[in-house]
Amino acid sequence: MPLAKIYVVKGRYDQGRVAKVSGAIQAALINTLRVPPEDFYQLIFELPKNRFLHTPAFVGMNYSDDLIILEVTFIHGRPKETRLKLLKDINTRVAAAAGVSPDDMLITIYEVPGENISFGQGEAQRANVVAHA
Repeated sequence: MPLAKIYVVKGRYDQGRVAKVSGAIQAALINTLRVPPEDFYQLIFELPKNRFLHTPAFVGMNYSDDLIILEVTFIHGRPKETRLKLLKDINTRVAAAAGVSPDDMLITIYEVPGENISFGQGEAQRANVVAHA
C-alpha cells in the first residue's frame, strides 16, 4: 500500500516528465518492496517556486530547481536493508528516467502500522499484516 507524495516546482516538470518520475517511483516500489502493480497510490503536487523553499546545498548535495521531495508511506515491518535499497532504487530510476541529478531527490520514508490504514469502508484491511520485503 505504498502512498507516494511527490512535490516539485511548478513549471519544471511537464506532463511527460511527471509521468517518467511517477513510473520510476512505482517501478522501484514493485522491484524493491515487491508490491503488486495494481497497488498504486500517488499524489503529485506542483508548487509555485515561492512555496517550495529549500537550501541550495546540504550534506554534500547541491540542489537545483529540479529538486523532487518524495514522501513514501507504507506498512511497517521491512528490514533496514530493504528500506536503504528502496532509497537507492528510487533515486537511480528517477534520475535516469527524468534526467535529474541524483542530488535532486530528497526522500522520506514513513512506516505505519497496518491498523492505521483503511482502503475503504472504514475497515483496516491490513490490520494483521506485517510486510517482509
